[in-house]
Amino acid sequence: MGVRLNAILVVCITTLGLAGCELTEQPVNKSNPEAEQAGKVTTPQGDSLPNPKPRPKTDPMYAPAETVIGWHAKSCGGFQVAASKTVYIGAKELQHYFDFSCKNNVLAPEKVLTQLLKLDQAYYWPDDIKQYLWLQKQQIKQQINAKKQQQTLNNKMQETLSSLAAIEQQLLLREETKEQ
Repeated sequence: MGVRLNAILVVCITTLGLAGCELTEQPVNKSNPEAEQAGKVTTPQGDSLPNPKPRPKTDPMYAPAETVIGWHAKSCGGFQVAASKTVYIGAKELQHYFDFSCKNNVLAPEKVLTQLLKLDQAYYWPDDIKQYLWLQKQQIKQQINAKKQQQTLNNKMQETLSSLAAIEQQLLLREETKEQ
């Protein structure tokens, strides 16, 4: 119940945060469009050399943030994503991470954080996905800290109970010695 609530909360907060954001396009250098289309690089002397890397026919296509959030909500249950035939960069890795995260978020948050850090470094994610992954990291770090604090509190409580048991034993011994 708590994991599902956390997932829904993260999805809502991220959606609200992204709804207020506006993406801007990077300016494109249009100094020599003929050489760029021909796949050539212009040197400072004005020479045109062939580019060793052919330019991709299409720009890399990352999933939009709404789709990524939908995948996460679907992995944690209770949300259906419309089927799409579009192939996005990193889609399999994201979906694998979300499945792993939803199953192990409570039991092994350290492993989930490790997977998330690997995923974050695997691709040049667009800003909206990078922000979503950052929010995920913050939530997992808070969960790890809460787990550590809970363990510390449990240890102190156990120590207190042990002290109380020892005091109770001493009081019982005193009562026995008084009766005799």
